[in-house]
Amino acid sequence: MRFAGQLVALIAVPWRGNLFWRALILFRAFDILKPPPVRQLEALPEGIGIVLDDVAAGLYALGVVHLFLRFGLLR
Repeated sequence: MRFAGQLVALIAVPWRGNLFWRALILFRAFDILKPPPVRQLEALPEGIGIVLDDVAAGLYALGVVHLFLRFGLLR
């Protein structure tokens, strides 16, 4: 269900240059590294934990991309 996390990572990201790809790469990095509390979400019952772990990784990527955009670190 990585599709949901990828969509979250791209919320309000401008369609210019390599920004789209950078957001997706950040999502994959957070999905692989699983910073807290992303790893704990995997333990939730049934398939909800797997979906929520991807959404949480997408939220981390979204936050980083928008912080970088806000401070002019990405173009």
